[in-house]
Amino acid sequence: MSLKNIRKTNYVYSLILMFLFAMVLAPATAYAHEGDVVIVTSSPTDSITVQPVTVQPATIQPLTGASIAQESLPSSLIEELYTYLVDSFTVGLIDENKYNEILNSGYISENAFFSHSVFVGDSLTVGFDQYCSSHSDSVKTDTTYFLARVSCSAKVAISSNALSKHSGIMPIYNGNVTYIEDAVAQMSDVNKVFICFGVNDLVGSTPEQFISSMQTLISRILEKRPDVSIYVMSVPCVMSDVNKGNLNNYNIQLSNILLQDMCRTSGWGFINLTEYIMCPDTSLRPDFCSDGYVHENSSAYSVWNKVLKNYAFSEIVK
Repeated sequence: MSLKNIRKTNYVYSLILMFLFAMVLAPATAYAHEGDVVIVTSSPTDSITVQPVTVQPATIQPLTGASIAQESLPSSLIEELYTYLVDSFTVGLIDENKYNEILNSGYISENAFFSHSVFVGDSLTVGFDQYCSSHSDSVKTDTTYFLARVSCSAKVAISSNALSKHSGIMPIYNGNVTYIEDAVAQMSDVNKVFICFGVNDLVGSTPEQFISSMQTLISRILEKRPDVSIYVMSVPCVMSDVNKGNLNNYNIQLSNILLQDMCRTSGWGFINLTEYIMCPDTSLRPDFCSDGYVHENSSAYSVWNKVLKNYAFSEIVK
C-alpha cells in the first residue's frame, strides 16, 4: 500500500490523536503575525518606515525535468498537516517544541498560509483570481489580494513609461494605475508576495533578459517593503505549436531553470507549477487550455490551487 493510501486510512485515527496532543501539549491556536508593523504614508511615491525584520530563506520546490501527475498532490492541506504532525511526533521525527510551533502557527487551515498575501502577474494570474473568487476551497482569504492585469509583464512593470504608454496593461490599485512596488508599499497588512510573469516577457525578451527584469522588479518591491517574503511561481507552459518571438516551451523551460537558480541564490521561494500542468513534451496539456494558445481553464487552476497548498505544506513544516 502506498504512503498516501496509508495516510488516508489513518486519517480518522490521526485526527483523534491530533486532538489529544493539542489538549495536552499546546495552547489555543492563534494566527501568526509575521514581521513588525509597517508604517506607510498616504502617497505611493513617499518613503515608508519599516521596522527591521529577518526574513528566512523560502523553500525551493525543485524542477524535475518531467511532467508530474497532479494525483501526487495532496487533496487536503489540513489532512496532510494533521497526518504529518501525528506521525512525526509519534515516531520522534519532531519534538514537542516543533510540534507546538506548527500547531500554534495559525496555518492549520486550507488557506491561512495565503492570508496577508498578494499575487502579482498577468492574464494567467487574472484567471486564477477569477477561479479563487468562485471556489470556496481556494487559497484566497479576506486578506489575499491580486495585482494582475491582462498583457502585463515584468519588463513593462519596471519601464519608465509604465504609467503612461503602458497604462492600459499595468495593475490598478485603489482605482489608480500604479507601479507594483508602490502598490505593495501601500498594502501594510501584506507579508507575502507571489509573482508569476514570463509569458508576455518572452515574446520580446530572451530568458536571460526576462530574469533580469524579474530581479529588478523584486528588488524594487523589497526596497520599499524589505519585510515581505518573495515567492516566484514558475512560468506556465504553452501549447506545443506556440512559437511567438522567444515564447515557446524550450525558452519557458530554460527560464524556469534560471528562475529557480535566482531564487536559490536570493533566498526567495520557488514554486514549481509548470510541471503539474504540462505534457511529457513540456507543452501545456490540451485539457487544461482554454484558447488553444496560452490561457488556462478551471481544471488547470484547480491544479494551481493544489500546487500552492502543497507548497504551503513544505513551508509550514520546514
